[in-house]
Amino acid sequence: MTTLLRRLGSGQEEPETAGMYLFLAAVLHAFGVVNPPLVELPGWLWLPVLLLGLGAVLLRRRWLLPAVLAMASAGLGLLALGSVAGYFMAFEAVFSVFLLGGTRLRRMSFAVMCLVSLVAAVLAWETTQAEQQVVLSLFLTGFILFTPMLWAQNVRTAQELAASQAGRSAALAAAAEERADRLTAEHHAARVSERTALAREMHDVLSARLSSIALLSGAALAAAPGSEPLATIRRESVTGLEEMADMVRMLHAGTPALAARLTDVPQLVADAPEEVQLDYSVAHPERIPAAVHTAAHRTVRELLVNHAKHAPGSTLRLSLEQRTGSVQIMASNPVPAQPGNGFGTGVGLASIRTRALAVGGSCDIQSTPEFQVKVTLPTAPRPEEEAHEDPAR
Repeated sequence: MTTLLRRLGSGQEEPETAGMYLFLAAVLHAFGVVNPPLVELPGWLWLPVLLLGLGAVLLRRRWLLPAVLAMASAGLGLLALGSVAGYFMAFEAVFSVFLLGGTRLRRMSFAVMCLVSLVAAVLAWETTQAEQQVVLSLFLTGFILFTPMLWAQNVRTAQELAASQAGRSAALAAAAEERADRLTAEHHAARVSERTALAREMHDVLSARLSSIALLSGAALAAAPGSEPLATIRRESVTGLEEMADMVRMLHAGTPALAARLTDVPQLVADAPEEVQLDYSVAHPERIPAAVHTAAHRTVRELLVNHAKHAPGSTLRLSLEQRTGSVQIMASNPVPAQPGNGFGTGVGLASIRTRALAVGGSCDIQSTPEFQVKVTLPTAPRPEEEAHEDPAR
């Protein structure tokens, strides 16, 4: 009910307005609320004349000026027939002009309304010579003509305010989006600067040390040919130099992290210093995302290093299997009575767990009755990786 009253009060819903006028006119005629007719015509003619005016109300947004003229004509016809519904049509004609019309049409209509009020006042004076009738004439014409004008102007002002508020809200939203884009750009620039600084520091600090290790191990290997530990040290240092160079280039270019292939795992295991039993089952490496390739390769490498440091002399059982929707890595070895004393950073297992979680996987580590690691990496492509080419292709 409240919504209906609000729609009727706005005067902008033509079907509701026409229905309301038809209902009120029918009620007034049913109770005999009519004026003396100015012409002698059948009393039932008020209904088709009213319907003509209501049809103009329905069409006023498409053809405003013809519709207003039709409403005004219907109003005059109804008043001539003695129907008070003529006031409704006069009211609606003025309301439509000032609600929907342009500036020029509204000014012309205002001038005509003032002229009509003045003519009505003069006629009242010429007919009655009574000041009271002149005042009454001005009051009636003002009420009938100027009240809908003020009402329409209020509705129009409310519409303009609403449109202005909507425009302001849109402008604020655009400004907020622009600010978010600017902050994103600034964040990206900061990341690029940080990556560049990191690449510079990595190159300056680590390259000299790795180069020294490679040179010294090469010299030692030349003096003692056939030494497998020295060969491994030289091979690892040279590989580390190559990977660091790739990482420095990656940091400078802002490209994704270094990619490694699961297909390289058998060779990685073959180069391991300790005995490893490998069960390798990767039938379709091209279906595995690049990030999972890299995570699995780095995980296997970390497991091999961890085994060589902490359980030298034992056999590492390593399984790498491609399943539906995931890659599973399992490693186990007996817990030695005297663990190895290999040095390192001590964050190898934590790195394995972090790397698995980074791609949406899981990591389970047990130390009794034997050391076991189970890593599951999902192979469903993640949105940020779909745009990058699979390194295994």
